Amino acid sequence: MTLSINCKDAGDPVCTHTMYGETEEELFENAKKHGIEVHGYTEESFNEEMSKNLEHFRKAIRST
Repeated sequence: MTLSINCKDAGDPVCTHTMYGETEEELFENAKKHGIEVHGYTEESFNEEMSKNLEHFRKAIRST
């Protein structure tokens, strides 16, 4: 089973990039990489965002 999360579904008003992972941990690592490379997050600011909004992000996860 592959998990995915779309950036727009996670809360970005414009970005429609989709990240994938086999586990939630892998998915969130890929989301962190995207957030840092494309949206200017630092590892620290991304981790803060994740901890504040973890349930919101979990609800945006899709499985295929």
